[in-house]
Amino acid sequence: MLRKFLLCTVIVLLLSSGVFADIGLTQDFEIIGSNPVKAVGGFGKGYGRNYLEIGQEKMESKACLGSAVMKQGGIFTQEARVRTRSGEVGVVQDASVKGSQNSLIGHGHRHRVSHTQGQSLNLNFNTIARKPFNAVGRVKKSSQSFVGGQSQEQSYRGGFSASSQFIHAEQDVKIKGGPNSNVVVNNTLDVKMNQGNSVPGGPAP
Repeated sequence: MLRKFLLCTVIVLLLSSGVFADIGLTQDFEIIGSNPVKAVGGFGKGYGRNYLEIGQEKMESKACLGSAVMKQGGIFTQEARVRTRSGEVGVVQDASVKGSQNSLIGHGHRHRVSHTQGQSLNLNFNTIARKPFNAVGRVKKSSQSFVGGQSQEQSYRGGFSASSQFIHAEQDVKIKGGPNSNVVVNNTLDVKMNQGNSVPGGPAP
């Protein structure tokens, strides 16, 4: 009889711990892109391209707490085209895009609900195009772009919250020159976006 009672107690505790667990979601992505294109010598040309689509989505729901949904994604491109008649003409593209999201709905003090959510989206583009002395040629195209965004929603006992942010960034460089010109272009673009809120579960009024 004692063994049966202990076994039932363990099962009840396990079920209770699952029912009253917090809702916690996290997700992140990172894009690192590099696209160096160079033409050296006589008549010649070079071309390079990177293309990427990403998407993430998470959702969790508990009857005793509420629900949380998060989404993020975007489209990233790099493209460069160079031509030379003599000498060396080149371009280097570097890019970094990072996104992260977190969402938590938990049990506060005396059955109050605590909730936090946050998101960040950071981007850095750098393009260097060069045509030195004694070279003849051009960088016909050198472009980088990222279009994307993030969204979050929380529904909890007694309230609702939502946040979103969007970015559309482009960088473009073109150069052209003869043997007596020294052409250098260095473009940098840096963007940082952050959002968040936090409501701790305090004592009941």
